Amino acid sequence: MKRLFIFDLDGMILDTFEDSFNCVNQVLEEYGIPTYNMDYKTIHYPTFRKYLNDNNAGKDTPVYPRYIEVYAKDPLNNTKAFDGIIEVLKELQSRGVTLAICSNREEKVVKVLAERFFDGIKFKHISGFRKGVPDKPDPFRINEIINAENVSLDEVVYFGDKDADLKVAENAKIDLILVTYGQGCQEDYDNPYPLKVIDKTEEILELIDEGIIHI
Repeated sequence: MKRLFIFDLDGMILDTFEDSFNCVNQVLEEYGIPTYNMDYKTIHYPTFRKYLNDNNAGKDTPVYPRYIEVYAKDPLNNTKAFDGIIEVLKELQSRGVTLAICSNREEKVVKVLAERFFDGIKFKHISGFRKGVPDKPDPFRINEIINAENVSLDEVVYFGDKDADLKVAENAKIDLILVTYGQGCQEDYDNPYPLKVIDKTEEILELIDEGIIHI
């Protein structure tokens, strides 16, 4: 039985695509780095990540803390919870499931976003990027949550949308549900590791009703 549901943030429960993309390009422009001009709606995330790293704009460069500053001040007018996910989370809460977030976004920002966009949802654990702590796909922070809840690996299910989520679930040896409405690509959806690949948030409850996820 699954007692602990861990969710990725961006691309899984929160649509941050447009605002994040705009903030990234603003900072790239500040640093004299050519902006990334691919359509954010069809972005191939590994290619985008490689572009940042190849242009000295990754997390270990001054670009990233500046991005955090810019993003923190942005009104996030285009950011919203994905359709149906709040209702799904409320229903999971009512069924006694423990909810958690594990994101590679900076932890303080994740907590602010969770409070702003998921009013009424109690995430018992919120884990984000902390300097000196490995990011996903390293399973360190996933394991922190699991150990804090004192549950076995087969009592955990992780929900994500892209390659890093695939890898962290596999590294942590926990079940994974992958969604197609996020930042993933076909090669992610074709991967044999996910327990199920779904297209809509409400399918999470259908997986429970169908007995694919037992709670």
